[in-house]
Order: sequence, then structure tokens, then C-alpha cells
Amino acid sequence: MARQASSVPFGYVPEDERKDKRGTVWVYDSFETFGEQQLAALIHMAEEKTVARLVFYPLHEETLKRMGDREAAPYFRRVEELEALLERLPSETETVIDRFEGKRKKYTPADTAFRYLADKYSGPHFIWVTLDMANKLASFDSFEPWIKKVRLWIDMPAGASSSELHPRLQTTDHRWDAVQ
Repeated sequence: MARQASSVPFGYVPEDERKDKRGTVWVYDSFETFGEQQLAALIHMAEEKTVARLVFYPLHEETLKRMGDREAAPYFRRVEELEALLERLPSETETVIDRFEGKRKKYTPADTAFRYLADKYSGPHFIWVTLDMANKLASFDSFEPWIKKVRLWIDMPAGASSSELHPRLQTTDHRWDAVQ
């Protein structure tokens, strides 16, 4: 492929692309106990870090059963409650509810979900999870390759200590931030 010469005016300085909003936060949760306080903290951190998009990824009941949560509300009821919550708290950051698990209607491994989200949404990628979900994700074998590609935002309850974290999370503490 031949190169073409281009000319720019003297003193031209290209705009810094890092000033624009970029990246995607995947909110990977069941959304059963997700409330306005958590959403407000999440939106605040996303705007502080100048993230372009928040993608809410509600987990299907079958996925939650495999992860140990036996009594989950139906998927579509949780999605409707999430939509109502997002309407009550508007944000400057673009918000999307991804219904991939609702279409599959079966267990979706975290690795498959993350690959799907990485292919669909532009990077850099961040994953917002609760402390319980972070410990579950860290227990999977696929955690090691994914923690190198994404950064975790862990919703830490007040008074939580590092002893409550999975050992893999303790060794990769430079790859996650606490959201409070």
C-alpha cells in the first residue's frame, strides 16, 4: 500500500484524544439489591473517570443458580426495575441495558459474557461488581486472563476489609478500584 503525503499548517498540534470520553463500564450483576445509592455512586465515578458508556448486564436466573444464588427474581422483572431506576436518575453518560442473557435464556459463563461485551463495546473496559460477585469471579479459572484485559470496580460495603477478598483479588490489587 503506497503512502500519501499529507500537509498540515505550521504549528499544528493534534487534539489530545485522552480528553474525550472513552471506554465502557460493564455492570455485571443480578440487580436484585441494586438501588439508587449504588447507581448514583456508579454514575459519579463514571463521570469522574470520563467513561463514554455504562452497559448494564443483568444475569439470567440460570446463571445465578450456577453461581450459588438460588432465589433470584425472574430476569424480565429485574430488567423492568432497572429500567425504572435508570429513568429516575438521569445521567450525562450514555446508559445501555444489554439483554444478551435474556435472549439466550440459559446459563452463560462469565468468560462468554465478557467476550461478547468486549466484541460489542469499545475499550478500555471496566467491570463494576459487588464484593460477593468479585469473589465469585476471582474463583473461576478464566479470571487470570481477564484481569489483565479489564479493570474491576468493586462496590465495597462500608467497613469491608481486605480479608474478605479472594486471594486472587488480593494479589491483583493494582487491577481494581473500590467504589463506595
